[in-house]
Amino acid sequence: MLHKKNVRKQMNRMIIMGKMRPMTKLSSQTGAVLFTALVMMVLMTLLAVTMMGNTAMDEKMAQNSQDKNRAFQGAETGIELAIADPNTINTSCQTTTATGNNCTTTNVANLGTAVTGYGVSVTYQSKFLQKTPVARGSGFDTSFANYWFEVQSSANTATGATSTVSLGMFQIGAN
Repeated sequence: MLHKKNVRKQMNRMIIMGKMRPMTKLSSQTGAVLFTALVMMVLMTLLAVTMMGNTAMDEKMAQNSQDKNRAFQGAETGIELAIADPNTINTSCQTTTATGNNCTTTNVANLGTAVTGYGVSVTYQSKFLQKTPVARGSGFDTSFANYWFEVQSSANTATGATSTVSLGMFQIGAN
């Protein structure tokens, strides 16, 4: 009992000296910390949801860019396939009319998932444009001619991305 009296006296002295404040009743506290914490949590949740939406949009944009690049690479491959195809550039075709020419060769190649890992459909065609004499000093005589062609390739991916590439070229052949 003596010990409790000493503790009370010491606490009263500390309160009087300003070292300790007396405890207030719970009814006087308004809960401002709770309100502030809830507002901060709502703001952090909104920030997290917005960031997740931005991340999803970034992923879609990256996928579209990748699909567009696949289509372009497929169209470039179509040009290479057209050059490698012996039937694409036909120097025996020399007919042009006022409405255009009837010397167009069209081929379709399907670069399936087994070859590329994704499905790309490639269509390439060559169109005879004109025949011109070879340039002087080229080492060819007048029995040869330049045959001018336009080679065009279009590619479509499974996701709907498309790309078209054109190439002008000539081949020297018999006149």
